[in-house]
Amino acid sequence: MRIGILACSVFEPELEKVLQDIKIKQLFKDNIDVTYLHFGLHTNLDKLEKDVTASLDKLTLEYDQVIILYGSKCHYRFFEFLKKYNNIITIKPANCLEAIIGDKVVESYVEGKDIYLTSGWVEKFDELNAFSNAVDNYDRLNQFGMYENAIIGDTGVIKITDEMIFDLYEKIQVPVEVEPVDINIFENLIIDAIKKAINAPQKAK
Repeated sequence: MRIGILACSVFEPELEKVLQDIKIKQLFKDNIDVTYLHFGLHTNLDKLEKDVTASLDKLTLEYDQVIILYGSKCHYRFFEFLKKYNNIITIKPANCLEAIIGDKVVESYVEGKDIYLTSGWVEKFDELNAFSNAVDNYDRLNQFGMYENAIIGDTGVIKITDEMIFDLYEKIQVPVEVEPVDINIFENLIIDAIKKAINAPQKAK
């Protein structure tokens, strides 16, 4: 069985590590390939929808099942424009933060004091600037200025250095903290999605 994964590139650090571990553990015999889309797409919802659907138009023909690593907070019409695809698997978490870091992100929405960021957010933050519709510095400061702290959920897949922390602080002007995160949260999510893909009834494409 051929399984494709369509993912925002913000997932790349954790996803590559998880897929490597899955391969080493020989959990599945199925072929699993990943297609990444640009991290900055969430800043332009029209382009996000266009690129996701264009990718799915191709991938759903090439693969038996396609796992989509986007959520309802990535686009308000997310599940609406996915209705036309038969052989896709979606995830329950509403965005990358919930998928990788877990319940503490959901809990943080209530107080609204802290914003969590993943390793991918930190590593790929500058890609927003390279994206044609990326927010400018003023907008970025407004976006993060409402929070008391920015917390990096450290899954251990990349080394979070003091230089990276200071660089992020310079860009968002919010104190940056680091909290360890169990990568098994995300690994279990991916394993469950792969199992769903394997067990999904084969539908006409």
